[in-house]
Amino acid sequence: MSSRKRRNETKKIRDSYPTVTLKELEDEGLVPKNFYRFDRVDMKEYHLKHKTDWWKKMSETT
Repeated sequence: MSSRKRRNETKKIRDSYPTVTLKELEDEGLVPKNFYRFDRVDMKEYHLKHKTDWWKKMSETT
């Protein structure tokens, strides 16, 4: 496969996944306002408050 065809196929695959911006997440209330300004301490506190068992579920399903 030529690199042009491979590039086009990769682009089709990449563009097929839906994306969401941080602003959209803030508007929906999924992350707090000014989330991008959080420093390390604020981020750690946020993660502790919103901790999930996502990693555990993902490791059990594989």
